[in-house]
Amino acid sequence: MIASWVLAFQLWQPVDWRALLPLYEARATTEAGVRDVSLFLMREQQWALAEPWLRKLGEAEMLADCLAAMGRNDEAVAEYAKAPSTRAFARRTELTGDSQFLERAIARERKPSYLNDLALLRKGSAQAEALLREALALQEKALGPSHPEVGTTLNNLGSELLVKRKLLEAETVQRRSLRILEATLGPRHVRTGLSASNLGDILAAAGKPAGAFYEQAWMIFNAQLGPRHPWTDEAAAAVSAERKPRSSGSKN
Repeated sequence: MIASWVLAFQLWQPVDWRALLPLYEARATTEAGVRDVSLFLMREQQWALAEPWLRKLGEAEMLADCLAAMGRNDEAVAEYAKAPSTRAFARRTELTGDSQFLERAIARERKPSYLNDLALLRKGSAQAEALLREALALQEKALGPSHPEVGTTLNNLGSELLVKRKLLEAETVQRRSLRILEATLGPRHVRTGLSASNLGDILAAAGKPAGAFYEQAWMIFNAQLGPRHPWTDEAAAAVSAERKPRSSGSKN
């Protein structure tokens, strides 16, 4: 009985990433193996060790993320410029602080992803809300009302409405976002976790119970991103704060 308890205890102990690294490196004889060891080191936030593997992998956006995490922003911007995705475009804009990249892109095509990125860059402004509402209308027309991209834009709009303290509309928008993302991406997807976390923030700002949504976000982030990720830490702190006795004063 004691031996079984000891074995169970040992199996549940956290494993040092250094012990697992040789196993990943031994399998890094293919592109898939190189990708696995790169992602493993990034999850463990071992950026300096991840960099040579990412260079070998040759994916500019992942390498740029790694360089940015180390504070090497000029190099990161150069790598983001090689990547074709909208996210890379937005990250390049974020690191340079120059919104002209997105403004020029929007002048060519009012693409919902560009509108979203510029809105996030200008969060809290009157323009940000208008950009998100335009992006939402375009997506609903092209993709339908229940597409995950619609859910993501609703998430961004809910966050923007929270900044402006439009809490009633923010809650309605954010609940719709969460329903869509749970139904389309699944209850364990990181985007679902972000939507649940944002709903928690909106409810907390309105003085309403938010713990269930913070716990949902924490479980997703912990499972998908690991216990060391900043989002996991933030969600854990929010759960802890919600469990404390509430004061009689308003949170608004």
